[in-house]
Amino acid sequence: MNSALLRYTLLQIPGLVLLGALLWWAWSEGWLSPLAALLVFVVWLVKDVMLYPFYRPALERQVPTGGQVLIGREGFVTVPLDPVGRVRIGGESWRAHTPDRQPLPRGQPVRVVAARGVTLQVMPLDNDLETL
Repeated sequence: MNSALLRYTLLQIPGLVLLGALLWWAWSEGWLSPLAALLVFVVWLVKDVMLYPFYRPALERQVPTGGQVLIGREGFVTVPLDPVGRVRIGGESWRAHTPDRQPLPRGQPVRVVAARGVTLQVMPLDNDLETL
């Protein structure tokens, strides 16, 4: 079973449990025949199966989270990276290091090149005007 189908199935369980409880209650009170309750439950299941193709793209989409959303953004070092320090990106302070663990001084402009969880991997930006 693929990940999207598993997630969709797990999301349907609370609704099915609630529907089953309501149908059982309606049957026990004499408001529904067993056949009618079963029919409603089956129709509900068929509805879930038919809607899966519409939900599948949203369930398969990988949304970047944590530091991944900052890849490519620029900022500056606030606590020297030696080898790990802090950088300010978009007004937020993040834990960071360089790929080769080289030290970077406070105030050094950097660009985010990767992220693992909430730790950023940054590269120093060249301050030379020749590269502009």
